[in-house]
Amino acid sequence: MNDILRAVTPDGYVGFDEFGQLQAKEVEAKHTTSWIVWDVREKTCFICNHGWELNHKSFKDQYYWHDRKELIHESCFKRYRKLREWSMFFNAVVECNLAFPGGLKEVKNEYGAAWNLPWYEFKWKGAETFTIVIGRRKRVDHVEIKAPTEGYPGMPSLDYRMAEKCFSEEDVTKDFGPTSIMVHAHTDEKLKAYLKKFVRILGLEKPAEKVAE
Repeated sequence: MNDILRAVTPDGYVGFDEFGQLQAKEVEAKHTTSWIVWDVREKTCFICNHGWELNHKSFKDQYYWHDRKELIHESCFKRYRKLREWSMFFNAVVECNLAFPGGLKEVKNEYGAAWNLPWYEFKWKGAETFTIVIGRRKRVDHVEIKAPTEGYPGMPSLDYRMAEKCFSEEDVTKDFGPTSIMVHAHTDEKLKAYLKKFVRILGLEKPAEKVAE
């Protein structure tokens, strides 16, 4: 990157170069990283209703949201996405009409890309031996039942044959075995449907009520 010729922040790490580009710099252990940034000195993030501070760390915290065609804090956008995803997962689990003591526990995203958000795990009452994991992976939702691999007498296993039957018509990424049943859901509605199939696989499906004649 080019040198900063006209600084706009007191720390001198944000400013215009010879081509009129606004750039920010960060120096760590004698290594300098530079990036082109938007001029956000007079702008306000509509999520938090706050602007940007005059230093390179604050200027780095910016994201152009194409849907709204405006600049916001990247940190605010990540918090918004995290809340939105948690709400969607929570509602999908609630729709199964089964208690899940302890709620959704935040766990590491096993996919591991930089923009990915946390995954969540929970256990349904009546099938506490098994752990359900749900989370975003690129453009799909990862949905999985995990059986314990140690610490349980008899090593309980999953009915993966039943899973193969339940998901036989679903043309998606899926993997079934005695310790894991995994499938990718491409829409929110599919996520809800797959969780309900998990209910059936774990033997938690409630019998239909008989209608009085």
